[in-house]
Amino acid sequence: MSVVTEVICIQCPLACQIELTVDSNGNIEKVDGFQCKEGKAYAQQEYKSPIRVLTTTVRTESSTRPVLPVRSGGGIPKDLVMPCVQFLSTMKITAPRKMGDIVVSNILNTGVDIICTDDLSL
Repeated sequence: MSVVTEVICIQCPLACQIELTVDSNGNIEKVDGFQCKEGKAYAQQEYKSPIRVLTTTVRTESSTRPVLPVRSGGGIPKDLVMPCVQFLSTMKITAPRKMGDIVVSNILNTGVDIICTDDLSL
């Protein structure tokens, strides 16, 4: 027995409603409703193993700037987003930091770095 799952694509402004037909073993049989070439691949990835770019802040030792915005350098498995946030909440970084500097390499063994998205001066 097949099941139809819907995914709303975020790869382009069209926001296609893509339908995935999935068999009882979880294998994708059919993908319908995508209008750009990235849509099909996005829907398959989102069904099999969803990933998200993490944006958050980390605490600093600066009295004038108590937090610094950071983001992941790539997609993190969706089920590891909250553990990554919890890990980052235990950190306190020091100045100076430049936009693009790595705050954490390979966070939680994901292969993804956490990077600064702003400067932190002394």
